[in-house]
Amino acid sequence: MSSSTESKIAMAKTVVSTIGSVAAAAMVVRSVSRDYLPSEFQDYLYFGFRSFINKFSTQLTMVIYEFEGFQENEIYIATELYLAARISPQIHRMKITKHTSEKNITVAMETNEEVTDVYNGVKFKWCLLSNKAPTREYYPNDGMIGTSRSDIRMLELTFHRKHKDLALNEYLPFILNDSKTMKQEVKSVKLFTVDPMMMHSNSPTMWAPVNLDHPSTFATLAMDTDVKEKVMKDLDRFSDVADSLR
Repeated sequence: MSSSTESKIAMAKTVVSTIGSVAAAAMVVRSVSRDYLPSEFQDYLYFGFRSFINKFSTQLTMVIYEFEGFQENEIYIATELYLAARISPQIHRMKITKHTSEKNITVAMETNEEVTDVYNGVKFKWCLLSNKAPTREYYPNDGMIGTSRSDIRMLELTFHRKHKDLALNEYLPFILNDSKTMKQEVKSVKLFTVDPMMMHSNSPTMWAPVNLDHPSTFATLAMDTDVKEKVMKDLDRFSDVADSLR
């Protein structure tokens, strides 16, 4: 074996050994920080270590926040629905909800869980994160201003950076279209009312949705047949126009 080959093997062993040492140290730091350090300091260590690793990584991460100012992020909402149907059996934690007016149980990702999705042979890893942020709220009854903490939720999409164009031009548009189809299948009519407790706060959820459920249908509605048909046709036309404007 030539000296050049031996040198390369020695260098490779050194690199592997260094990576192993760093990984072991990271595991120890992570375990200790979870048990003894405040959550804010844990976040600081986590993001600092991740920034260091990212300098040597071929991976690219896209961050998708739930809200952009006071506006809901359409990509976040669509992805949340899309991933709910693709949760792996190996996942450890899931969020389960069911409203009294809904028939089915809703399954979603829980914070700090990961889901791997494959699109056109490319692996995309999703992770749901949540940060606590202080907010100031005004209570009109007693004129007091209080401070609370709200969740800032975000989805992180990680993949090899060479697939960036695929993610932006094909994968994310595919998720948006797929979620629209699923929404149509479970579509329910909602009324939106203002939550008086949130009117003077900085919360983006000032409007609260309420399902509009009623046992009456057009089949049971007491109305002249011709008039009923005209009303139904008008509603269908209105629905088609509304869908085309979205």
